[in-house]
Amino acid sequence: MQATIPRSVSPVRALRRFFAGAFAGLAFAASTVCAQNFPTRPINVIYNNTPGSGPDVMGRLIATEAAKILGQSVIYENRTGANGRLIIPALKAAAGDGHVLGLVTDGLVISQPIADPALQFEAGKDYEAVSVLFESPFVLAIRPGMAFTDLKGFIAYAKSNPGKINFSVTAGASSQFLAERFVRAIDVSVTLIPYKGGEAGVMAALGGQTDMLFSTSTAKPHVDSNKLLAVITTGSERWKLFPAVPTLRESGVAFTAASGYPLIAPPGTPRAVLARINRAFEQASRSPEIVKRIEEFGYTSLAGMSVEQTAAYIRSEIEAWTPIIRKAGIKMN
Repeated sequence: MQATIPRSVSPVRALRRFFAGAFAGLAFAASTVCAQNFPTRPINVIYNNTPGSGPDVMGRLIATEAAKILGQSVIYENRTGANGRLIIPALKAAAGDGHVLGLVTDGLVISQPIADPALQFEAGKDYEAVSVLFESPFVLAIRPGMAFTDLKGFIAYAKSNPGKINFSVTAGASSQFLAERFVRAIDVSVTLIPYKGGEAGVMAALGGQTDMLFSTSTAKPHVDSNKLLAVITTGSERWKLFPAVPTLRESGVAFTAASGYPLIAPPGTPRAVLARINRAFEQASRSPEIVKRIEEFGYTSLAGMSVEQTAAYIRSEIEAWTPIIRKAGIKMN
């Protein structure tokens, strides 16, 4: 049967549509075949922060379990420096076939691009969103011996001694932007001291180089041993790790905050491969041992998000933080 072309559609336009559809079909078929063959070698997962922290430990556990599900081993490495930004060039230089992945602090793909106009890390262009493995609220912890033991006392002391409190932050990560937002919300002046990782900031407080910090579960053993004092937490409800510690909202500061840990891939990685990786990490996060460890660290698993939902999560967080960071005038480079 001979095909007819409607009069309203020119022959050239019809051919363009035909070839566009054909190429899309070939691309989809190639992506599917690639996913069926994936993986063919060990999977390299790069984390853009220091080893030893709660997120680092959980990332290693989940990545190792996911690699088993995919039938390969995992090579897990920490790549620090440049506020964690080295991971994006590493992914862009890698083959977009799913064998190199990045586990990143959400500050890298959410807060930093807002605060630094020269930094344009964009999902779908500079990296592909895969999943958000878990998220964690923060605890505000202070070293013992300070002139205050609660938020009210901290505010009074900070107002009377502007700039005298040294505050540990992880450079370029959520804790830095949270600290900036926090001190502006309560209208006090402190000195922010940046460190390359959350563990380093905790050690600085333990050693007396700084007075306080926002930390994830990394601070838990030090709070339990009375080497640090927990003042408030930042979730929407009390954190199970610190059930006796009030939230920011309970203490009269009207916002909540949590840090997510996205899994990303090189730009151009086939959608079918991304989906397979996503499912493997979701399955890994549901294993009894991983569920137990997630609860021990006080995290909330977000690994049930699809690839599309992960991209939407990152976009929504950027939209939520953009007016806050710009209104506060927070800048970094």
